[in-house]
Amino acid sequence: MSDTSIHGVDEDEVEFYGTLRVLLLAIEAVIYAIYNLASRINDESIRRPLTRRPVTSNGLKYMDEIMTEDPKKFRDVYRMYPDIFRKLCTILRYKTPLTDTRFICVEEMVATFLLVVGQNNRYSQPKMIFKRSHFTVSRSFNKVLKALNTIAPEFMAKPESVPHVIRESTRFYPYFK
Repeated sequence: MSDTSIHGVDEDEVEFYGTLRVLLLAIEAVIYAIYNLASRINDESIRRPLTRRPVTSNGLKYMDEIMTEDPKKFRDVYRMYPDIFRKLCTILRYKTPLTDTRFICVEEMVATFLLVVGQNNRYSQPKMIFKRSHFTVSRSFNKVLKALNTIAPEFMAKPESVPHVIRESTRFYPYFK
């Protein structure tokens, strides 16, 4: 007896086409799952408001100009000379987790911090100078503050002993026993 059915189709062919149909359905299900996953990833992306402030490089341009312009003017505004400022930025960059972000360099962050601390300003002046939002200025200030706190023990040391002038003075020494 042969392996043909009533319609003249071989049973092996029927089994082959049945297996092929199952495999095609499985491939279709995998493609559908990948499509759903990709669409979910796209839906979970960050939606930004349309009124967002454009990214500017005003802060970087300002820092380049003021650092090359006049060292005395730079010292008046930031309370240190440009070469010392560059050294501080280098130390912060290599000894702390403070790094450049996509939009703000370490120099601009440190300058923001020095403006607020050195000039006793609110965040409004750095906002105007660097053309940044209040949130960005605040975040930069706090990042630099944390970075300075991490390196403070390394650079600040208690004096070994009480200075001679204080030790010899009866007015001050009782407080330094």
